[in-house]
Amino acid sequence: MMSHNTLISELETWMLREAVSDPDIVKLFGALCMRLHGIGIPVERAALTWPTLHPEFQAEQIYWKMGAEIELFQYRHDGLVSGVFEASPIHHVLVNRLRTLRRRLTGTEAMVDFPVLVELAADGYTDYLVVAAELAIAKVLEFRGGAVGVMASWATKRSGGFSSEDIAALMRIQRVFTVACHASIQSRVMVNLAQVYLGRTASRKVLSGTVQRGDGDVIRAVVWYSDLRGSTRLSNAMAPQDYLQLLRSYYDCTAQPVMDEGGEVFEFIGDAVLAIFPIPEGEAGAEQMRAATRAMERALVLREAAMADREGRGLPGEIRFSVAMTVGEMMFGNIGVPERLTFSCIGRVVNMVARLDELSRDIGRAVLVTREMAEAEPEHWVPIGTHALRDFDEPVELMARACDRDAFVPLAKSA
Repeated sequence: MMSHNTLISELETWMLREAVSDPDIVKLFGALCMRLHGIGIPVERAALTWPTLHPEFQAEQIYWKMGAEIELFQYRHDGLVSGVFEASPIHHVLVNRLRTLRRRLTGTEAMVDFPVLVELAADGYTDYLVVAAELAIAKVLEFRGGAVGVMASWATKRSGGFSSEDIAALMRIQRVFTVACHASIQSRVMVNLAQVYLGRTASRKVLSGTVQRGDGDVIRAVVWYSDLRGSTRLSNAMAPQDYLQLLRSYYDCTAQPVMDEGGEVFEFIGDAVLAIFPIPEGEAGAEQMRAATRAMERALVLREAAMADREGRGLPGEIRFSVAMTVGEMMFGNIGVPERLTFSCIGRVVNMVARLDELSRDIGRAVLVTREMAEAEPEHWVPIGTHALRDFDEPVELMARACDRDAFVPLAKSA
């Protein structure tokens, strides 16, 4: 039978071997917990927490419990500013820059001084250990007032709690695991940021090697273009902070429904939103057209709610926008100079939605789409004839909503 030290050494070798294969950190942590239990270290509950670099989330945590499905939690920037987190052992370890924190939960040495420990003691746990390791994650230097790092909490129900050998083994293993999971965490940060700044489709292409100028593909997609009306006038008349708040509300009304329906916001062009609903090869695109239409309807509903909220709070400025949509092929790839590239979509359909937006200013329609875009749900649209678009040789047959709520009236062309 192998010695305890040999078992720990083999576990360390396994972790380092896994690290070079770019593992999924959730699966890796779950496997580690099971292996720890398998070699006799009585871990029955564990959590791994680390800060991340993401515009929406401040930290991520994996929660493992014997007999239950492992879970990944992501904590928003404002979500950690709560009494629950401030009263947690993790927060205590962070702000006091501790390496370890141990609490026996039963017996004469019990110290149940955090709310979570009260819950654990009530559930039959006997011992609780937090081990922290400082580790540079992207460019995050501080996290909630403490040193950046990976923190793991370990709990057991074994009578008498962890032995001194268990504690030493957990601390030794976590040092190696921190190195093993560092690459995985950095990879998550890179993928998350790429998706936020490039979108799902573009980020996948870039991270898979489509990085040279001119690299790209011809794809078919529904193209969406929405534009805030009177933005120049509003930005000149409003205080900067008030205008930024209005822009946030406008993007919540337009960009968010697109993403909720499976579309991808491709670019923010000033205050315009350019988005696509990619159509898989071999499909007609009817579902993507319906999804884009649902996003448009949701955008108009959200606009009404946002305006009512702003009026109720006495906030200045109106949220008035257009939505133009069409469907077709476009070039989707890298353009620019080698030192500064952008992943962009170019082509006739992209130019067309911008020209549809121009036309909508003149005819006072909230929404304009081409006949091809309306084919998936013809009952949703009414024809408004053919119209000449700037820089297009042939007039284009256009459709408007069958029940147009006139989200705006014709405005001056300077926006």
